[in-house]
Amino acid sequence: MQTLADYIRWVGELDFHAYPFRDADALVLSNIVYYDLSPVFSDGKPEHTVSDCIPMIEAGEAKLMITGGDLGNGEVLEKAARSKRFGTLRISDYENTVRADPPLQFSAAVFHAPAFSFIAYRGTDASIAGWRENCMISFTETEAQKLSLAYAERLIGDGVWYIGGHSKGANLAQYAACRLSADKWEKVAHVWLLDGPGFCPEVLDPRLDERIDPKTTRIIPEYDVVGMLFEPKITDTKIVRSSRYGIVQHSLATWQVDCGELATTDHNDPGSMWLNRLMNDWLESIPQKDRPVFINELFDALAADGAESLEDLDLDRLQSVLIRLTGISKTTRRSLRKLPKQLFRDDDLPKIPKSKFEKLHRLFSDLRIQGAGLLLTGVILVLMSGMLFELTTIIIITAVAAFQMVLTIRKLVKQRGMSGEMRGRFFVLIAMLALALILFFKEQAMFLIGSGLYGIVCLALSFYAIWTGSKQKEKRTFLHALAFVEGAVIGLFGLGFLLIPQSIVQPFTILLAACVALDGLIRLGCWLVRYIIRRRHEKAVSDLGRK
Repeated sequence: MQTLADYIRWVGELDFHAYPFRDADALVLSNIVYYDLSPVFSDGKPEHTVSDCIPMIEAGEAKLMITGGDLGNGEVLEKAARSKRFGTLRISDYENTVRADPPLQFSAAVFHAPAFSFIAYRGTDASIAGWRENCMISFTETEAQKLSLAYAERLIGDGVWYIGGHSKGANLAQYAACRLSADKWEKVAHVWLLDGPGFCPEVLDPRLDERIDPKTTRIIPEYDVVGMLFEPKITDTKIVRSSRYGIVQHSLATWQVDCGELATTDHNDPGSMWLNRLMNDWLESIPQKDRPVFINELFDALAADGAESLEDLDLDRLQSVLIRLTGISKTTRRSLRKLPKQLFRDDDLPKIPKSKFEKLHRLFSDLRIQGAGLLLTGVILVLMSGMLFELTTIIIITAVAAFQMVLTIRKLVKQRGMSGEMRGRFFVLIAMLALALILFFKEQAMFLIGSGLYGIVCLALSFYAIWTGSKQKEKRTFLHALAFVEGAVIGLFGLGFLLIPQSIVQPFTILLAACVALDGLIRLGCWLVRYIIRRRHEKAVSDLGRK
């Protein structure tokens, strides 16, 4: 099976008159626009050819403006630039605008041949503004969408015009095509939507697709996630095979071609259908009024230290992000909590009666259990102090993977076979185990995740201790005051875990272990005092009865 680079090699010497424009050509042009073409246009000329990219490629200055790395995109650009078919295409009206406030990431170019002009919109680059704007389509029309319409309105003129784009670029192409004025739309011969999200129904009327449907082709990979978000309803939808597996199939360079045409299949991978259902259920569970709060707080935290792209998020900045995320609003915490609930939801699991929770609550309210548990925790922290983050992170990920395995086995036994949901669950399970292995060998990543985990857990326990103290019926008692002291101390440890350097984690953990053990001894002491007082009271009552 051929890749996109193989396709260029096969048709490279054929112009568009000998071999007319087709789906694979839309893929090639939508791939080229992912490159920063500003070095090519630095001379101020309004037009260049694709072959003018060759010096940039040979100098090693071809910058791919995309997250996820080069999966063959560079080979596509180089072969296209050196071919007769694509190298002679003229490029004009190259635009690239990235702005943090208000968020905007927009890039597009027009490719001209004697027989047609193709407007290509770029998908998301690595900028934080671009990713923020991606998420904003769930609650508003974006600046990039409005610019895509203005761009097409300004440039479409005489001749045959095509519009296309990949990922976010497909969403921009869809928006521009749906909103074009009637006279401009008449000049558009065809639209290609390449694995892009559609319109959020609460923001834009999905019936807008009815206008463009007769002249539109939608192409998605076999394992599709992005193109299923707010899925566009296009009749001519093709499912293309890929040379890669999983979500990496989103990359255009991995899509396969067979004898000049796309290598298609009749169905999506069942695992991607399960993952898509998970994401859609999660998005639907977040009220539209909560989405701006959730997205703005998340991306404000990412950009707070001056980071402009995902590549700027080094270890120090990620630690700062974790600290800021501890102060997120209840709205954002509620939205984040819904994702793991959706991920590990299993309607077949038996419901635990409320009486069971009440028994557990009574058990853990016993000062003896609390004291013994805190002493044991202190001992464990001392024993693990040398590898606290490493062991804890591995244990948690392994435990979550084990839980996912139990759910998967339960489903397999019940359904007696492998379904789409099962493949999705296996995909999540394998990803978790792979993450555990990667983290085990990546010391800095382990430290970052571990410090964030312990910091957030300690801060959560701090809030809980203070909250339970405020809810106690008996005020002005020793245990009432102890709850507030515990909350304050554990809160300080939480901030400490988020701020301390790696070199003092061990002594800091030993200090925490000492405080936890001391707390355990105090609670055991409280129980002993209560026990002695109760016994004395019972003896006094007994003696009084005998008299």
